[in-house]
Amino acid sequence: MKTLKKNWKNHEFSRCYLFFGEETYLIREYEAALRKAILPDAAEMMNEDSFEEKRATAAAIMDAAETLPFLNDKRLVIVRNSAFFQKGGRKEEGEKLKAFLSNLPETVCLLFIEEKVEKSNALYKAVVKNGQAVEFKKQSEKDLGTWIKQRCKANGMQMSDGVLNLFLQTVDHDMENLDGELQKLIAYKGEKAEIRAEDIRAVCTVSLEARVFDLVKAVAEKHPERAVQIYRTLLSMKESPYMVLSLITRQFRLILETMLLTQNGLTQEQIAVRLELREFAVKEYQRQSKRFPVAGWKQAVRDCLQADLDIKSGRAAEETAVELLIMKYAA
Repeated sequence: MKTLKKNWKNHEFSRCYLFFGEETYLIREYEAALRKAILPDAAEMMNEDSFEEKRATAAAIMDAAETLPFLNDKRLVIVRNSAFFQKGGRKEEGEKLKAFLSNLPETVCLLFIEEKVEKSNALYKAVVKNGQAVEFKKQSEKDLGTWIKQRCKANGMQMSDGVLNLFLQTVDHDMENLDGELQKLIAYKGEKAEIRAEDIRAVCTVSLEARVFDLVKAVAEKHPERAVQIYRTLLSMKESPYMVLSLITRQFRLILETMLLTQNGLTQEQIAVRLELREFAVKEYQRQSKRFPVAGWKQAVRDCLQADLDIKSGRAAEETAVELLIMKYAA
């Protein structure tokens, strides 16, 4: 993925690409970069075709790909969410394109953008053979930190490592959301300045996951009033008690897993990789795990599952069941 923009800058293009994965922000960024590299200003109208969902038929795509570009070296054909690459999708249409990919004209660049892809799919294999399939995964904490600092530098801002960690703890890790929160901070600070912790607390929208993280921290530190206060604040914000319960369950499970992996001799970094967590979260879970023995955390997870069952079966009201669970483990 890192070499794509470099290749495009040198006017080196594959005849077809498939962009897919969870990080839609990056997909849009690379789509825009590819378009800019292939189509100079004012060439888009005459040299770009776009097909989406059911409009993306094999016949229409092949016809567009075989159309010569107008006053340009290449034509760009974009196909979005075609379902050609999924089981139970539009397999027949995809099959028609499989042989065509090996004979794509030199004058076209064909770009597929998909939400979901089956890597065993025949068309996927044809793209890999004749072009490039690029998966845009959720970025690691390290990569996000590097990207955030680059964005700050580009806007004449600075952010220390400690403030960066607070920022990542506070907001959702979706890159589009991170970008929006960064723009708020930049607008708030004005011209060249250093972003501080108080700026994040003043401006940034705290994610639901971050609030539940604080709730579970209050539970582990035996602060029932604080834990219930956070829970009731979430309810006042129209958050679903059931969603809060699911996040509490996840946090209890991660504390238990962190505890077991620590006992097995894994380092914080190794645990972070294994559980797909940020290292600060692993450190906090290690601290919280001392609240109970292994058997206690296993029981906490079982109690969460029981609360879930009680709510689904109608034996308990959502709000009450979750609050009782919080009180039990914070007391």
